[in-house]
Amino acid sequence: MARSIARQAAMQLLYERLSGGEADDESLDLVYEQLSMLNAGEGELRPSKSELAYINDVLAGVKEHETELDETIEKHSTGAWTLDRVPHVDLSILRLAAYEMFHRDDVPDNVAISEAMSMAGRYSEPKSSRYINGVLGAMERGKREPQNEEKPEEQ
Repeated sequence: MARSIARQAAMQLLYERLSGGEADDESLDLVYEQLSMLNAGEGELRPSKSELAYINDVLAGVKEHETELDETIEKHSTGAWTLDRVPHVDLSILRLAAYEMFHRDDVPDNVAISEAMSMAGRYSEPKSSRYINGVLGAMERGKREPQNEEKPEEQ
């Protein structure tokens, strides 16, 4: 459960950053304490060293790979959904899950997707959950399918 709280804290800090906030240590302390209390004391009021390392990795990794993550999200979006149409909370969830899927070997894709869906159900609109699930499912299938690389024709 502690990783789930850390994941929610990371998502909320991504959201804060996307909305123009600092997402600093003070924000982390407030978010983490609130999440721990909401989860009926299932975690400590402050993140452990491993949870803090995870949160910091996600924040730094999403920032470093933001362009790549956003291109992947847009590529797998359905219809005319561009990133500027995606609510900030949904984009924060998508970036977090995409980062875990493509840059965290310790998080299986099905866990990243399941946790993203849990956060979407908790923090977003019902129709957003379907959109997030569709994008992440398409991303996961795209990882499994062999790339259609051009092979030189045999003579």
